[in-house]
Amino acid sequence: MFDIIIVNYNSTDYLFNCLRSVFNSLQSLPANVLVEDNDSKDIVDRVKAAFPHVVLSKNRYNMGFSKAINNALKKSDSPYILILNPDTYILDGFFESIMRYLEESPDVGIIGPKILDSDGSVQGSARAFPTPLTGLFGRSSLLTKFFPNNPLTRENILTMKSDGKTPMNVDWVSGASLIVRRRAIEDIGLLDERFFIYWEDADWCKRMWDRGWRVVYFPQASVIHYVGVSSEKVLLRSILEFHKSSYRLFVKYSKFSIWFIKPFVIIGLSLRLCFVLTSNGIRVWYTKSKFAIHRKEETVVLEEERKIKVLRIIARLNIGGPAIHVHLLTNGLDENKFEPILLAGKISLAEGDMSYLFSGLDNKPIIFPELQREISLRMDLMAFYRIFNILRKEKPEIVHTHTAKAGSARLAVVLYNLFYGKKVRTVHTFHGHVFEGYFSRGKSMFFVWIESFLAKFTDVIIAISKAQKRDLLERFRIAPDKKIKIVELGFDLKPFLGSKALKGQFRRKLDVSEDTLLVGIIGRLVPIKNHTMFFRAAKIFIRKNPKVSVRFIVIGDGELKCELEAFCQQQKLTNYVKFCGWIRNVPLVYADLDILALTSRNEGTPVSIVEAMASFVPVIATDVGGVLDLLGQQDGVPSSDDFLICERGILCEKGDTLGFAKGLEYLIGEDIQEKEKRLMQARSFVKERFTEKRLLHDIESLYLELMKKKA
Repeated sequence: MFDIIIVNYNSTDYLFNCLRSVFNSLQSLPANVLVEDNDSKDIVDRVKAAFPHVVLSKNRYNMGFSKAINNALKKSDSPYILILNPDTYILDGFFESIMRYLEESPDVGIIGPKILDSDGSVQGSARAFPTPLTGLFGRSSLLTKFFPNNPLTRENILTMKSDGKTPMNVDWVSGASLIVRRRAIEDIGLLDERFFIYWEDADWCKRMWDRGWRVVYFPQASVIHYVGVSSEKVLLRSILEFHKSSYRLFVKYSKFSIWFIKPFVIIGLSLRLCFVLTSNGIRVWYTKSKFAIHRKEETVVLEEERKIKVLRIIARLNIGGPAIHVHLLTNGLDENKFEPILLAGKISLAEGDMSYLFSGLDNKPIIFPELQREISLRMDLMAFYRIFNILRKEKPEIVHTHTAKAGSARLAVVLYNLFYGKKVRTVHTFHGHVFEGYFSRGKSMFFVWIESFLAKFTDVIIAISKAQKRDLLERFRIAPDKKIKIVELGFDLKPFLGSKALKGQFRRKLDVSEDTLLVGIIGRLVPIKNHTMFFRAAKIFIRKNPKVSVRFIVIGDGELKCELEAFCQQQKLTNYVKFCGWIRNVPLVYADLDILALTSRNEGTPVSIVEAMASFVPVIATDVGGVLDLLGQQDGVPSSDDFLICERGILCEKGDTLGFAKGLEYLIGEDIQEKEKRLMQARSFVKERFTEKRLLHDIESLYLELMKKKA
């Protein structure tokens, strides 16, 4: 149904986000995705590793936008073509609304969606055909910037006339994102390749109108555009090509006698070119000049205060607490004091992706396919080499690693400090650990040794709970007490504190009545989460309570999905268990959940428990990692031998299926006042301890303290 064409030039990191948004939005809609790469130098081959269905064509030189698009058009055959810049991001509902409109409007040749800046403001992507006044009142002109609502600009930038909902005819729309009908292309021809870059979209739209095809601005579909990602890398050529294309457009469509007006146009464009080159030169010079005055020997100097550059590295942005954590730290630190850079590895096909957290934000993660979950000597060495080069290029003051695989990057910092005489500080956060429950005893001991070795070169090791610090300090002896600091997680809890406003929606989606008990488990379908214990406890509970209407809900996905579905079928639990996959709007789930369960063999600080407490949902969990720190000590209520009634939840022994089932029974039959007391204590606890503001304050204080020691 759709051919999607993207021309890439040294924008591969943005291209990854663009492709993710494309595939997320397509869902089941058939489409071919063609990437034309104009000789990029940022390892575009990694696109195929992450998106095997993409057709990648690598051009031997930068042939320009128009020619690259035409090359792809000749290889495509779908009735509709979406042209995208690599620095765009498609928002939800894009294809459905456009498809309906195209099918209802057979005379439309080109559609331009609403294009948003990264801050959410609307770009002037729909415009009137250019006139001599466009240079003064165009989208990026100085007069428009200083007087944005003047009548001449409004006449030129037609998006300013839109009500934000209704499709409207316009002269032309931006080629950063447009949809074109193949029959219209067959009628008017391909893009004019004399336009290397810029104004080819205006020319195409003009030819559409001349042949009777409508060009429409369609604000019901939206994309985000991070302007100038490719052009900023070759700024001088971009400026020259803009003015060359402006002149070419004038010559092609001018109604005046060319010999008479041509000299004036050349002079006007030349003056504009000089002004733009000068202003951009000043801007670049100002950006690169970090210091106004330098002190040299006896010269007294005032130095501009520099931001602290923090390079943050995480193995992958799969669904879970670590991804949420690095998102908050990357985009929440004081921008006047810190300059963050985030490196992340490749997500495996069986994992849920949380990189959508960064959509619409300036601080995008740099994705390294070499940094992956699986252990591979070749890929690990390549990741090490790339991280070392990033250190050389970015020269950070602090490197903060998250999760075990990313923690090996500390070796690159050691070598960088040694070779270049630097004093880059290192911080490593343990989001749980892999010393128990993941591998055999021999492998686990080997990983303990590796972490102990890396800890010698680490300035600060962060544990996210008291229990985790005890493990690192006493059980595994990773580092001395003075090197391990406790910094608990922090979250934006507002969606969970107000989740009850969504009550009923998830049940309706499941077609489950109000009187049916919903017991949910949220997390990756991997061995460490021990879902089989959850299902065995469910079977015991059902057998002992045949009159209770109950459903056991599994939120998540992963490598064990097929195996777990088969297990439920074998245990005759199919009618009681529902696998829901990943659900992005998790507060919707908590709004209708009666009990949250956690059966893990190992944990750090489980995010699902914190979310459930904020959502006023009872919790039952196994005693692993930081779970006891969350649930609190025994609250005085008499407990069974099989489970412990804590201040903020029910605690069971790891692997104790019968005790877990009895704990579920207790939660159903307990006194309502005791239940509400525990839920109130739990909510108050997380509201006080796990705030985003507290986390950012703790990390900023830690970084500033490290820099004082460095000085």
